[in-house]
Amino acid sequence: MESFSSGFARVDTATDSKSFVQYLNLIHSLPFFQECKKQSYQELNVCPGTSILEVGCGNGVDAWVMAGLAGQEGRVVGIDVSSTMLISAKTGQYSGSASPHFMMSDAVHLPFVDGIFDGVRTDRVLQHTKSPSDVIREMTRVLRKSGTIVMFEPDWDTYGIWPGDRKVTRKIIDFWCGNIPSGWVGKSLYSACVNANLHHIEMKPIVLTITDLNIANKVFDLENTISLVTKSEIITPDESETLLSDLHDAENSHSFFSSLVFYLVTGVKH
Repeated sequence: MESFSSGFARVDTATDSKSFVQYLNLIHSLPFFQECKKQSYQELNVCPGTSILEVGCGNGVDAWVMAGLAGQEGRVVGIDVSSTMLISAKTGQYSGSASPHFMMSDAVHLPFVDGIFDGVRTDRVLQHTKSPSDVIREMTRVLRKSGTIVMFEPDWDTYGIWPGDRKVTRKIIDFWCGNIPSGWVGKSLYSACVNANLHHIEMKPIVLTITDLNIANKVFDLENTISLVTKSEIITPDESETLLSDLHDAENSHSFFSSLVFYLVTGVKH
């Protein structure tokens, strides 16, 4: 199995494409991400009559929530490059007074005229693109004047796990970052927003902490990544075995810890 770090850029060609849908379902079930999503809806001020674009809609959960907030008089559109994700989004069992519209499109060539949306949102998508700045400029193009862009992205350079030898864990983090097209995107978003001529830019760091190794394995794809790093001969089998043993010992003694910094970023079109 390939790492989730690289796989989201090519879901439809993955050997187990449905595993990526299942991964998103897991993310949506965690209180940390649920709260961050609520904050992003509030920053967009999604209310009856608003028009919202969701860039990289995935399995559609957020688009359905925002469609309910925008109501019948509003409009929510979700775009994604993956047919697997779009099928999941369209067939999901979600209730609400209004339904979003889903369509296939990449994020760099949005099929919309200038200034058509009141708000544009993207959630953990820019990390999987080769040029986040180009995506942000395109998102800005389809945004009306005084409209708001909301982005939620990690900075994988801040990812940390305990316990573990520092040199070994650093190699694992570097491997993960290196396999994500824009793994360090979080820290670059302020500059990208400035270059897109956005104003009133705010960057709010939010720290995810996980002290359950089983959940960390699912969210961070941890043990699979350690296996891939070992197979790539970046760390030795002995180093891998020692790290895994240390992690499981920490789990048994309730002392395992992992964390990652995300940024909730907002900008307004002038």
